[in-house]
Amino acid sequence: MSPELQATVGQWMYVCCYCMVEIFTGSGVHTTGPECAACCNTNLRFVHVLEHEDDGRQIEVGIECARTLLDPSDYEIPSLAENETKRKERWRIRYNNPGRCVTTVAHLDEKGKL
Repeated sequence: MSPELQATVGQWMYVCCYCMVEIFTGSGVHTTGPECAACCNTNLRFVHVLEHEDDGRQIEVGIECARTLLDPSDYEIPSLAENETKRKERWRIRYNNPGRCVTTVAHLDEKGKL
């Protein structure tokens, strides 16, 4: 993790988890995601969006970096959000419905998972 992000540990709020489902007729199902802003991992299936408490900037990271950057009391949120996003992803794949699967903290709260 970059030193500038390491200095901001605990100063981030969880926004959402998302993944993209793309369905290709010849090669099956494919999910894509961007690069982690903290560790530069390019193999992200699920992307976690965090927002800085002071300046409002947002970054997209993987689950481990999200857990590291969040306040320790919010440690479970990335896992819960990713599990719910996986459920939505399975639904899109099953019904051949490409698009973006998103889970926010509000979604988790509505489902009674927080």
